[in-house]
Amino acid sequence: MADLECGFANPTLLQMHGPTISVRVGFDPDFLPDGGPPSLPDSSVPSLIDTGASISCIDSQLAEELTLPIIGRAAVAGAHGPGEVNEYLAHIYVPVLGIMIHGRFNGVHLRAGGQPHDVLLGRTFLQRVTLHYEGTTGRVVVSA
Repeated sequence: MADLECGFANPTLLQMHGPTISVRVGFDPDFLPDGGPPSLPDSSVPSLIDTGASISCIDSQLAEELTLPIIGRAAVAGAHGPGEVNEYLAHIYVPVLGIMIHGRFNGVHLRAGGQPHDVLLGRTFLQRVTLHYEGTTGRVVVSA
């Protein structure tokens, strides 16, 4: 079982930034589920573990930069009410944990909203891990 520390040195920083991990994002059309990790760009992007998100999402600007395939539109709702966004076909890989999520991801406007994260890892990610969140200390550990 792999463990990944993704909190901060104190509770104030955790409250400000949320549990953050590095992930690789892209789309490998030749990926086979039993054939090892997908071939993705080497660079990692910051990802927020978001227990309030039912699905995992990718920043729309990042999706465009990576030329991820648009496969539809999706209705979304958030703090600012309802809207509609592009759905992208992609792979999100968490190398330290050996977890790969593939499929449809909503393209949300994280960068445009001033967010420091390029990916939201929602409950589609959380269903694969154990999350230990210590709000009093700022420590967060994800185990897979």
